[in-house]
Amino acid sequence: MNSTRPLRSPRDTISGLAMAARTADKARVVASGAVGKVDYNCSMDRQLFVFIGVDATEYLNAVTSSTDDSGVVRFVGDRVASKSAEAIADYNRILLGDAPTAGTEEVGWFLEARERRGRGRTDIFTWPDLIDIEEGREVPFRTDTPDWASPRA
Repeated sequence: MNSTRPLRSPRDTISGLAMAARTADKARVVASGAVGKVDYNCSMDRQLFVFIGVDATEYLNAVTSSTDDSGVVRFVGDRVASKSAEAIADYNRILLGDAPTAGTEEVGWFLEARERRGRGRTDIFTWPDLIDIEEGREVPFRTDTPDWASPRA
Protein backbone atom coordinates (compact mmCIF):
# COMPACT_ATOMS: atom_id res chain seq x y z
CA MET A 1 0.00 0.00 0.00
CA ASN A 2 1.21 3.47 -0.81
CA SER A 3 1.71 5.24 2.51
CA THR A 4 0.14 8.41 1.10
CA ARG A 5 -3.07 6.66 0.13
CA PRO A 6 -5.71 6.94 2.84
CA LEU A 7 -7.12 3.87 4.46
CA ARG A 8 -10.39 2.71 2.99
CA SER A 9 -13.63 3.30 4.86
CA PRO A 10 -14.95 0.74 7.34
CA ARG A 11 -17.89 0.53 4.87
CA ASP A 12 -15.68 -0.68 2.00
CA THR A 13 -15.96 -4.44 1.62
CA ILE A 14 -14.01 -7.46 0.58
CA SER A 15 -16.16 -10.52 -0.14
CA GLY A 16 -19.16 -8.57 1.15
CA LEU A 17 -17.67 -7.85 4.60
CA ALA A 18 -17.44 -4.35 6.00
CA MET A 19 -14.09 -3.48 7.59
CA ALA A 20 -12.24 -6.14 5.57
CA ALA A 21 -10.73 -3.63 3.12
CA ARG A 22 -9.72 -1.15 5.83
CA THR A 23 -8.19 -3.94 7.91
CA ALA A 24 -6.25 -5.08 4.84
CA ASP A 25 -4.94 -1.53 4.39
CA LYS A 26 -3.89 -1.41 8.04
CA ALA A 27 -2.19 -4.81 7.72
CA ARG A 28 -0.17 -3.49 4.78
CA VAL A 29 0.93 -0.47 6.83
CA VAL A 30 2.03 -2.76 9.66
CA ALA A 31 3.81 -5.10 7.22
CA SER A 32 5.72 -2.10 5.83
CA GLY A 33 7.21 -1.57 9.28
CA ALA A 34 5.22 1.57 10.05
CA VAL A 35 4.10 0.25 13.44
CA GLY A 36 2.20 2.87 15.41
CA LYS A 37 0.84 4.58 12.30
CA VAL A 38 -2.39 2.57 12.47
CA ASP A 39 -4.24 0.63 15.15
CA TYR A 40 -4.15 -2.86 13.63
CA ASN A 41 -6.08 -5.47 15.62
CA CYS A 42 -8.43 -2.86 17.11
CA SER A 43 -11.86 -3.91 18.35
CA MET A 44 -13.44 -3.52 14.89
CA ASP A 45 -10.65 -5.56 13.27
CA ARG A 46 -11.22 -8.24 15.91
CA GLN A 47 -14.95 -8.35 15.08
CA LEU A 48 -13.93 -9.18 11.50
CA PHE A 49 -11.42 -11.79 12.65
CA VAL A 50 -13.96 -13.49 14.92
CA PHE A 51 -16.58 -13.55 12.17
CA ILE A 52 -14.24 -15.24 9.69
CA GLY A 53 -12.54 -17.42 12.32
CA VAL A 54 -8.96 -16.15 12.12
CA ASP A 55 -6.53 -14.08 14.12
CA ALA A 56 -4.59 -10.91 13.29
CA THR A 57 -1.47 -12.80 12.18
CA GLU A 58 -3.38 -15.06 9.78
CA TYR A 59 -5.12 -12.04 8.24
CA LEU A 60 -1.82 -10.17 7.92
CA ASN A 61 -0.29 -13.18 6.16
CA ALA A 62 -3.22 -13.37 3.74
CA VAL A 63 -2.95 -9.67 2.95
CA THR A 64 0.78 -9.82 2.33
CA SER A 65 0.52 -12.94 0.15
CA SER A 66 -0.07 -10.66 -2.85
CA THR A 67 0.70 -7.07 -3.84
CA ASP A 68 -2.99 -6.30 -4.34
CA ASP A 69 -6.19 -7.49 -2.68
CA SER A 70 -6.31 -10.82 -4.53
CA GLY A 71 -4.79 -12.85 -1.69
CA VAL A 72 -7.07 -11.44 0.97
CA VAL A 73 -10.09 -11.68 -1.35
CA ARG A 74 -9.47 -15.43 -1.72
CA PHE A 75 -8.77 -15.82 2.01
CA VAL A 76 -11.91 -13.98 3.14
CA GLY A 77 -14.02 -15.46 0.36
CA ASP A 78 -13.10 -18.99 1.43
CA ARG A 79 -14.18 -18.20 4.99
CA VAL A 80 -17.51 -16.58 4.15
CA ALA A 81 -18.52 -19.13 1.50
CA SER A 82 -20.43 -21.19 4.05
CA LYS A 83 -22.08 -18.19 5.74
CA SER A 84 -25.61 -17.17 4.84
CA ALA A 85 -26.46 -13.81 3.33
CA GLU A 86 -28.37 -13.11 6.55
CA ALA A 87 -25.31 -13.82 8.72
CA ILE A 88 -23.18 -11.51 6.57
CA ALA A 89 -25.83 -8.78 6.69
CA ASP A 90 -26.06 -9.14 10.48
CA TYR A 91 -22.29 -8.89 10.82
CA ASN A 92 -22.21 -5.73 8.66
CA ARG A 93 -25.10 -4.15 10.56
CA ILE A 94 -23.47 -4.81 13.92
CA LEU A 95 -20.01 -3.66 12.82
CA LEU A 96 -21.23 -0.49 11.11
CA GLY A 97 -23.41 0.30 14.13
CA ASP A 98 -20.46 -0.10 16.52
CA ALA A 99 -21.00 2.57 19.16
CA PRO A 100 -20.26 3.03 22.84
CA THR A 101 -22.71 1.53 25.30
CA ALA A 102 -24.59 4.19 27.27
CA GLY A 103 -23.32 4.59 30.79
CA THR A 104 -19.84 3.17 30.10
CA GLU A 105 -16.41 4.77 30.17
CA GLU A 106 -16.25 4.37 26.39
CA VAL A 107 -18.90 7.10 26.00
CA GLY A 108 -16.48 9.65 27.43
CA TRP A 109 -13.69 8.50 25.11
CA PHE A 110 -16.01 8.66 22.12
CA LEU A 111 -17.36 12.13 22.94
CA GLU A 112 -13.82 13.45 23.44
CA ALA A 113 -12.75 11.95 20.11
CA ARG A 114 -15.84 13.36 18.38
CA GLU A 115 -15.12 16.81 19.83
CA ARG A 116 -11.54 16.70 18.48
CA ARG A 117 -12.11 15.00 15.15
CA GLY A 118 -15.82 15.07 14.34
CA ARG A 119 -15.87 18.39 12.46
CA GLY A 120 -18.70 19.70 14.64
CA ARG A 121 -21.00 16.79 13.80
CA THR A 122 -22.85 16.15 17.06
CA ASP A 123 -25.18 13.65 15.35
CA ILE A 124 -22.29 11.18 14.92
CA PHE A 125 -22.40 8.30 17.40
CA THR A 126 -20.80 5.28 15.74
CA TRP A 127 -17.11 4.60 15.41
CA PRO A 128 -17.38 3.99 11.62
CA ASP A 129 -19.12 7.36 11.14
CA LEU A 130 -16.48 9.11 13.23
CA ILE A 131 -13.68 7.46 11.22
CA ASP A 132 -15.30 8.47 7.93
CA ILE A 133 -15.99 12.07 8.94
CA GLU A 134 -12.46 12.44 10.33
CA GLU A 135 -10.96 11.12 7.09
CA GLY A 136 -13.02 13.49 4.95
CA ARG A 137 -15.65 11.10 3.62
CA GLU A 138 -19.28 12.10 3.29
CA VAL A 139 -21.46 10.91 6.17
CA PRO A 140 -25.22 11.53 5.94
CA PHE A 141 -26.75 13.45 8.82
CA ARG A 142 -28.19 11.04 11.40
CA THR A 143 -31.59 11.49 12.97
CA ASP A 144 -31.31 8.49 15.29
CA THR A 145 -28.65 9.91 17.63
CA PRO A 146 -29.12 8.40 21.11
CA ASP A 147 -29.47 10.62 24.18
CA TRP A 148 -25.93 9.92 25.43
CA ALA A 149 -24.50 11.31 22.19
CA SER A 150 -26.81 14.32 21.82
CA PRO A 151 -25.46 17.74 22.73
CA ARG A 152 -26.40 18.97 26.17
CA ALA A 153 -28.62 22.06 26.14
